[in-house]
Amino acid sequence: MRLYAAWTEGGGPLADRIDRLALARGLDAWSWVEILTHNQHTTQRGRIEVRTHPLRQILADVERGHRGNEEYRASLARLLADDAERSGRPPLPAPGLPAWPGVGPRLWHSYTGDDIVVERHWLGR
Repeated sequence: MRLYAAWTEGGGPLADRIDRLALARGLDAWSWVEILTHNQHTTQRGRIEVRTHPLRQILADVERGHRGNEEYRASLARLLADDAERSGRPPLPAPGLPAWPGVGPRLWHSYTGDDIVVERHWLGR
């Protein structure tokens, strides 16, 4: 699987603003999953699947502090704790979920020379 992230004109700064707000409000990885899933538009072009996420709709959910289903959040925390235990890694600190992974280029990309490297901060390192 190859993953390419791109933002429309003005989308990068808006997405970075969303990330700052989400982190300031303490939204976590489960909130990110629910918000992005709720706002996702998917199209298929042959074997290529294109997923778009309208940033203004995501901003609205972040502004209202949408946290998602608490039962599912607890299930994801248990899954990650079990995975850490099986692989010999320390568990994530309470509440056991990573912080908001991000929708903007600052959290999505780290730049090394001319190459863009997609770096996911999902399972904690």
